[in-house]
Amino acid sequence: MQRLKKRLLTSLSVLLALSLFLVGCGSDEDKAEDTENPMGQAEPLPTDSKKVVAEYEGGKVTEGELNRYINLMVFFQPQLAMMTESPEAKGELVKQQIAEMEIAKQVKDEKKYEEEADEVIKQFEESVKEQPAQEGQEKQDPDTILKESGITKKDLRNFLIQNNKVTAYLEGQVKEKDLKKEYEESDAYYTIELNHVLISTQEGEDGKKRSDKEAKKRAEDVKKKLEDGGKWSDIAKKYSDDPGSKESAGKYEGTPDQWVPEFSEAAMEQPLKEIGDPVKTDYGYHVIRVNKREKQAYDDVKEDIKRNKVQEGFQTFIDEEVKLSKVDIPGLKQDTENDDEQKKDKE
Repeated sequence: MQRLKKRLLTSLSVLLALSLFLVGCGSDEDKAEDTENPMGQAEPLPTDSKKVVAEYEGGKVTEGELNRYINLMVFFQPQLAMMTESPEAKGELVKQQIAEMEIAKQVKDEKKYEEEADEVIKQFEESVKEQPAQEGQEKQDPDTILKESGITKKDLRNFLIQNNKVTAYLEGQVKEKDLKKEYEESDAYYTIELNHVLISTQEGEDGKKRSDKEAKKRAEDVKKKLEDGGKWSDIAKKYSDDPGSKESAGKYEGTPDQWVPEFSEAAMEQPLKEIGDPVKTDYGYHVIRVNKREKQAYDDVKEDIKRNKVQEGFQTFIDEEVKLSKVDIPGLKQDTENDDEQKKDKE
């Protein structure tokens, strides 16, 4: 079932941005609850409430409409279930819901959006029928799965059609020249291979912690040992405090955006095959040797750049175009356009 939902998500690139945001919204309490319920399963939210939870220029959203939207999101991304009771998450979701509705209004109705939605639903139904019944349980059918998720087939179809429109609109805002500019100016599309030894300044398992001075001195000693011919495999194993790489000669391979800024900067700027001076990060001091630095081909990363641009465009639309005049979500501090006006009056 999870694999099936991943397939369905292939047309929902915009929503993936939200999932990242909402993961960040999870409180420690939420995470604790998720740990207790690792399957992330939750009862769907009721969709019959007519209470208005948000008003904006051009319309309003009822609690039932918001809950239906949340149920759809959880259907695609079950990990979001742990945040269905979070007022902050609901506050962000209602803004996203409004943004999607407003963007969809700007896109002309075309048959292709319906056909794409119908094809996704067809794949969903066929996949469910192919799934064998789990031991001790009756074989499920698509309608039952949707009902247990608090949505109908019509809800799902409307949601997919709207999302297809939103995606088409946002992708239409992305220009080829912007993609190439991002590619040319960003360091994120380099792949780098390096060795490093970390001398930590953080508390270890033994409860001890090096001072900054002690760590820097130890890192300088490590650098000298390497310059004197010491093997990376031996030095990393003996001195590195990075458990993820100390047994593999401190080898790292990745892109600069995966690392902390100071480490990324050194990885991008340090001369190849040279052992650099210790680099300080929040983790401690790193002794680094960059072995290979190569920019990926534009065609290989173009879709990633485009996806990021679409997500940025969607967030910009939410920030600039979704102006709430009223929010009535229990537990959520209101931050509406009216509040902003009142702040300006006081100033």
